[in-house]
Parts: sequence; structure tokens; C-alpha cells
Amino acid sequence: MMARWECDHCGFLAWAADRDEMREVTGSHLLAHVPEAVTRSDFRTNWDCPYCNTEKTVYDADGAVSEFKTHLHEHVADRIVDDAHVADRFGWTGAVRIDAPVDSDDADALRAHFHGHADLVIAVTLDPERFVRLVDDRLDAWPRRTVVVSTEEYPFDAEAEIGVDDGSIEIVEIDPRLGPDELGETVSRIIDVNHAAGDVLSLEVSVFHEIVSSFDVRTACAFVRMLSARIDDSGGALQLYVDGDADPNVSTAMNFLDDDIDLALTPADGRFIRRV
Repeated sequence: MMARWECDHCGFLAWAADRDEMREVTGSHLLAHVPEAVTRSDFRTNWDCPYCNTEKTVYDADGAVSEFKTHLHEHVADRIVDDAHVADRFGWTGAVRIDAPVDSDDADALRAHFHGHADLVIAVTLDPERFVRLVDDRLDAWPRRTVVVSTEEYPFDAEAEIGVDDGSIEIVEIDPRLGPDELGETVSRIIDVNHAAGDVLSLEVSVFHEIVSSFDVRTACAFVRMLSARIDDSGGALQLYVDGDADPNVSTAMNFLDDDIDLALTPADGRFIRRV
């Protein structure tokens, strides 16, 4: 779980590992709202807090800015929420857009965040081996059930060092010639077979770029909407890992899907920032 803070002045929303790490987030963000509060004259740096009567003049410019950020943080420290999960924002039933390269450390941090709090994890990925190792390395324990869907073969049975109980993971290899409709039907059937009452479901789709490039924007959008409807029916968090900056067609598709996305996030350095 993480610390969460939402700015009262704009739509900024952030999650960080804990309150200590959130201190830098809040201070930097609030300073960006009032840059005029820090001035430089006569070799000295002055800061004057707009929220109270505190002001200070020092010679150390960097130290002054750091001190002012700390001061600003104290104004909002009591509004930081502890033990928060990103999916709490939409009640664990909705779709999340994650803007990061699919195989990046930042994306992996969000994968671990979602999958580490789920009973049933379904991952649609081109790299099943990387996914399995990520879960095994980063989570304290494997989910009750994990199903990995991929066009790539992965001899999971040969991976003796992966510490997972027998039967708790399944690798589903699909024909690469299948279209989005067939892929969606496969995922839906997996949910039917594996989802038990009360289970928290985390569904990862890391192949959106490939769907857009192999088909078209309209087909890719229809695929996401069908998955979203399936999630709405059973409950769960659908995560779309996309990097719109790397592919203009993906960016176009995500623009069409804006109304279908409950939360858009940009992960960076272990922190998750709501994309607005």
C-alpha cells in the first residue's frame, strides 16, 4: 500500500511509497503553484509563504528552496492518506491507462502494485517469462491464481527456481493469428473458470501496441470496450500498458477511449501520478 495526496488547487493526484517520499512530491508541486513566493535580491534568497505569515531570508539559495518546500508540505501533511491503493480510486472495478514503456521498471512497479493485492491475476503479454519472473521477484507471495496468456511459448514446468505452489499458475498459449475478438473471448472464459466470489481481479493487457499495429484503431478500441464491459460485470481492475509517445496510432486510440478510462497514470521513480 502507498501514501496518497491530492492537490486542492488543481487535478494533481499522486501516490508514493510512504509519507517521507510524499514530502518531496507535495513540496515541489505546491512550489510550482507559487513560484513568485521565492525571490532573489542583494545576494539573498527570500521566501514568503502565501498560506501563512511565515517568511525567511537566507544566503543559501538551494537551501532556501528546500526549506520552503518542507514548509509548504507541512500545510498539507494532514491530508495525506496512508495505506492507499490506486484501485481504491475506482472501487476496484474499472480501467486504468498506464503511460510507460511496456517493459520499463516504472511499468513493473505498477504491475507489482496491482497484482500484489489481487486474488486472481490475468496477464496478456508477449513475454510470459519476464512476467512470471517479475511476479516471483517482486511480490511477497503469489496470488491465489495467476493465468498468463501469450502467443509465445514458455516452458514454465522447467523453471524449478520459481517458487510457486503447484496449480496456482497456468500458461495459456494462443494462436498468433487470433484476432482481438477471439483474444477477448479467451480472457472472458478464463475469468469464468477461475474467478471465485469475493476474488479481487487484476487484468493486465500489455499487447495494446500490437493490437493497434496489426489491426486498426477502431478494432483496438472495440476490444478495450468489450473487456471493460466484462470487467464491469465481474469486478476487477483492467490495466492497459501503453506508450502513446512511442506510437501516434496508440495515442489516437487512447484519445477515442478517454471516456472509457477511469484513471490515467504516469509512473516515475516508484511514484504514480494521475495524468490530466
